[in-house]
Amino acid sequence: MGYKVRITSVVLVCAVSLAAAVAMAGPAQGAVPAPGPDSAVVTVSVGGDRTSDTTVAGLAGVELGLFAAPDDTTPLLTCTSDADGDCSFVVTGAVLGTAPWVKEIAAPAGWFANDTLRTGPGSGSGSVASPYRFQTPTLVATNTYRSTSDFMKSSSNSLPTRSNGVWQQSRVNPPLPASCGMDVALVLDLSASVGSNLPTLKSSADAFADAFVGTPSRMAVYSFSAQSPSTEAATGTVDTNRPALQSVSTQAGADAFKAEYASWGLGAGTNWDAALQRVAESGVHYDAVVVLTDGNPTRWGGTTLHGDGSSTHFTDTEAAVFSSNVIKAQGTRVISFGVGNGVSGISGLNLAAISGQEAFDAAAGNVATADYFQIPDFSGAGDELRKLALANCTPSLTVIKQIVPGTTIGEDITGATPAGAGWTFDATALTPGATVTPATATTQADGTGGVAFRAELPTGATEALLGVAETQQPGYSLVTQGGVNAVCTDLADGTRLPVTNDGGLGFQVAVGADQAVGCMVYNRRLDPATVEVDKTWVVDGVSYTNGSQPAGISAALQLSPAGGGSPAAQSFGSVVPGYTIGDPISFTESTSLASGCTLVSARVTEADGATVDSALPYAPTLTAAASHYTVTNVVTCPAPPVTPPGDSSSTASTELLSDTGSDTGWTPFVALAAFVLVGAGITLRMTRVRG
Repeated sequence: MGYKVRITSVVLVCAVSLAAAVAMAGPAQGAVPAPGPDSAVVTVSVGGDRTSDTTVAGLAGVELGLFAAPDDTTPLLTCTSDADGDCSFVVTGAVLGTAPWVKEIAAPAGWFANDTLRTGPGSGSGSVASPYRFQTPTLVATNTYRSTSDFMKSSSNSLPTRSNGVWQQSRVNPPLPASCGMDVALVLDLSASVGSNLPTLKSSADAFADAFVGTPSRMAVYSFSAQSPSTEAATGTVDTNRPALQSVSTQAGADAFKAEYASWGLGAGTNWDAALQRVAESGVHYDAVVVLTDGNPTRWGGTTLHGDGSSTHFTDTEAAVFSSNVIKAQGTRVISFGVGNGVSGISGLNLAAISGQEAFDAAAGNVATADYFQIPDFSGAGDELRKLALANCTPSLTVIKQIVPGTTIGEDITGATPAGAGWTFDATALTPGATVTPATATTQADGTGGVAFRAELPTGATEALLGVAETQQPGYSLVTQGGVNAVCTDLADGTRLPVTNDGGLGFQVAVGADQAVGCMVYNRRLDPATVEVDKTWVVDGVSYTNGSQPAGISAALQLSPAGGGSPAAQSFGSVVPGYTIGDPISFTESTSLASGCTLVSARVTEADGATVDSALPYAPTLTAAASHYTVTNVVTCPAPPVTPPGDSSSTASTELLSDTGSDTGWTPFVALAAFVLVGAGITLRMTRVRG
């Protein structure tokens, strides 16, 4: 498979009311001996891993016995299944003419037998611990009796021990990863019997996801009722399975994952087999599959639906065992969580059959090794799921590296996301006698941005001080939080832990003997930026762009260079490269005014398109890739001269027009040209002046 799976699937199981009867084909029949004139043959098909919805691969090495009575302990005959899964007894003598019983004697290495399974109503009432044994017909010489047709197999839903004719066997459950952090598939039972507990079921699943925050973990989610994915009974909506792993290393990631199933509703029926088939065929490798269910299976079949939907028969559990075996064969641990009365008591037999034989014992504290759980209610399931998430996390330290967008400044981490592959952290045990492994860890391309370190404390020590330092990558800078280089919490309860900076990139934190510590380290991407400062003039109420203002009025810009330093000469209107978003800069100016003119004000009036009103010198932090600022100077100068009274050339009205050309060397209000237009008895004098 192309993905590493780390977490358990949660399966919720309920009952349905459909009727079907279809036989599951056994393994390919190989060298089954032929009966002689004085013998009969009893052959049993023994299965291991499902190969399709209707076929199961044969399993070698299973020892079965033929017993005279159902409770006998000494077999009349024994056989061991071959590579095709055929286990055949050649019966002669006094056994002929009897109807003996087939029972299991021993499972091969890596497998375990389920000698008893729970049968009875799907509601959980009237549960029966039914021995997994089958009586043959009366044996007659020259005949061959097959489990897939002559005994064991049945299509009668009225028979609690109805089997598909293939002897089931469970793989031993693989262990959870030894390190902190997992890839988990959560399998949710959405059968109708969940009823009003649906919100609490989802809350339990939420608690599971939240518990992984701070660890390099990912999750997937599946649903089932009569089929998988589940179909909502009220609307007909199909709740699409989400087999792809999603990072839950951060709270934002966990929240996004929880949103995937937040709107799912209830279906009808309980089909463990279909749910496990969907997981097995997903192509995704999980460390664990957690099946959260409130009832025993009453259906089986991943494509064609079988079972009556109201009662649990051998065949409903057998089918789920074969599918679960495929998942275990991929190195994935299957954990079954039975919640409520429907899976209490001897229903643990069926929960164990799809997972393993170790029951959860709160007093023993075996959450890390338990194969199946029987929890009274869903809120309790949430508590235990949280413990499961951190089962192999003590004592340990995990680091989640997050990348902050380059558009943020200061300690703002809005929009931070888990880092990709290639971020390296070194860890050191600073307490004498303590150790930490590995010494160096690097983030992978798994979307979590996480690495994990396991601490070993000296004998009798209650905690160890660990030091962690990252290797900074070009184009990034560390973003502190409250002045410290990392934010560390106790993963069990979220308590913020004291952190001491160790140089520019490192930090130190204490890890308790029974504590899982998670630390968040933030780096900002250093996005390039340019700076442009423009100038606007307002002279005697008239606006001018820089360069077109009246002669004798000018200003010179001083801008801090890229990389920092004191402001230096720079041209207004020039785009200056080399800066980084988040850089602090500063600029000011010096002005030169013609004689008699006065600088009323010099203010920054625009910053990145926004209107501002700030004094010089101005010291912003760059927040845009192309930062732009405008400085506006307001200047007043002496009024132009007025025409002397009594001038005969002004017989009607006179206007004085000013032309503020850019020529230099002219004194204000010197006339350049005059002409007289005479018309209709009106003399108009127009004087062009330089100012």
